[in-house]
Amino acid sequence: MKKIFLSIALLSSMMFTACNDMLDVEQKATSNTDSFYKTDADAKSALTAMYATFIGEIGATEGIWNAYIMGLNYSADDVFAAGGDINDHADIRILNEFRYDASSSPIGTLYNHIYKAIYSANLVINYFGETADTPIKKQAVAEAKVMRAWAHMLAAQVYYQPPLIDHLITNEKPVNAESQKAIFDWCVKECEEALPNLPERNGKNDKEGAWVVTKGFAQFVAGKSALFAGDNAKVISVMKPLVESPNYALVPGERFRDLFHVEGDGCEEKIFEFNYITNTAAAGGAEAWRGGNNRGRWMVANVINWRGDDIKGGGKGPKICSTGGWGGGSINHEFAHKMLANDGDSYRRKATFLTSDEFLYDEKLCGWKSDATLTTRAQKEFDPDRGITKTTGSFSRSDVMEVKMMMHPNDADLSVGDNCNNTNLCIARLGEAYLIYAEACLSTNPAEAKKYINKIQERAGSKTVSETVDLKVLQDEKEYELWFEGCRWNDIVRWGIAKQCYDKVLDNIPYQTDEYWTSNGTKPHKLVYVVRHPFAEAGITLKFVEGKNEYWPLPQNVIEINDQMHQVRGWAK
Repeated sequence: MKKIFLSIALLSSMMFTACNDMLDVEQKATSNTDSFYKTDADAKSALTAMYATFIGEIGATEGIWNAYIMGLNYSADDVFAAGGDINDHADIRILNEFRYDASSSPIGTLYNHIYKAIYSANLVINYFGETADTPIKKQAVAEAKVMRAWAHMLAAQVYYQPPLIDHLITNEKPVNAESQKAIFDWCVKECEEALPNLPERNGKNDKEGAWVVTKGFAQFVAGKSALFAGDNAKVISVMKPLVESPNYALVPGERFRDLFHVEGDGCEEKIFEFNYITNTAAAGGAEAWRGGNNRGRWMVANVINWRGDDIKGGGKGPKICSTGGWGGGSINHEFAHKMLANDGDSYRRKATFLTSDEFLYDEKLCGWKSDATLTTRAQKEFDPDRGITKTTGSFSRSDVMEVKMMMHPNDADLSVGDNCNNTNLCIARLGEAYLIYAEACLSTNPAEAKKYINKIQERAGSKTVSETVDLKVLQDEKEYELWFEGCRWNDIVRWGIAKQCYDKVLDNIPYQTDEYWTSNGTKPHKLVYVVRHPFAEAGITLKFVEGKNEYWPLPQNVIEINDQMHQVRGWAK
């Protein structure tokens, strides 16, 4: 199985040779553009560097936080920024609570990463686009165009009127895009132009076909862009071949949880994912935890995993958890109970969150070390070696425990450390494609929409399989299926329901109490919580401002150095 690997010398070549005469000195380990961008081998090398840049910039981590993984999900209404207290994880939790501004770190970080990745794609397109005289060169350009389109689609979902960079910039300054629709329409066009020169995935068992751009991923990006552009007819035309393709399939329900762990890397449902590899050259030594897996989800595991100092065994007691974490992304309790009522004991629900009883007593789902010696429920209820230990309450946590993105022991690369998650980062999977296609079909072909919504429900093992479907059914089903997969925030903005969704959850923070946490031989374990208003108590007003908070502002430092760009919507002064 191949892993896309970053060559430092090659990446330096790609980055530096594009700037003529930046330094009037001889550069080592670089190639001149006049001699490098010529052969099929050069095209493959340039493409490898592009993929490595996308993985390193968007999919990996800068500091503790990943602005793509955490930022997009923390901005949703069905996630709480849990942690030790109101100030924990402050750099990223401000997104969850609408306390950010144009100078906030994750807002600038993701923007910079997106446009560095676009630059790497533009290098390939610029130097091979006009002279692509072989199938390999044409394919390299096509793959770069789709990745560039995906990055622009992401930028337009997150920022309002970000620049559209369709060429290698030399002296001119970027400007605000004409509109969001103009960007999305351009993304569709780019993908459609790339399609003839892209390969199909080589069947459902082709793992490597999920790690590079194929026709399937081009169709996905085109279809999702068209959805955000409001062009349902285009969604249907570009995505129908994808949802009907024999090269992809939903994994069966009993393997749903594998989609988010190493067991599911490159599986039949994956359309495209960032393929991580441990940086073995950096492993070892005092900084192994920082350098060894810095193109994977290093330390993000610590943010997401259950808070180690709250759980018996430091967070490693339950077999589902590989390392004690900081208890970051917590599932919204109201949404969790809504999903429980809809799904019941479905594969999907159990792979998303556990109930109190499942967390504390179900050996198959969770499994405490003492399960090996304790056989009855009564014994487990008063077991001193399980449960929550903190005596002051767990901030933003309720009576359920999310598990979907937590790092399982099999996900850890122990050559680096038990907090380095080597699971690939899924960018596109068939489950989302079905729901995008179904939404586009709702108004003109409801039977087709129902067919694909039912496929998702049936695979999930949900106790609810809809007899009729409408937009509300689609919206709910998409939230159940794609929780913490970076979709919810952008969707509720696109549907025009963001204000009403956020108004329901702001200042409605759950707080686990210590009433039944540890039994001490007197009470059975039970996760309980109260709803508090900690921000109001601290004199802080949380508010979603319509016409402003649907998008992040353009980074302040970008505006300051470029007089051709300006803030828009509610961020303009």
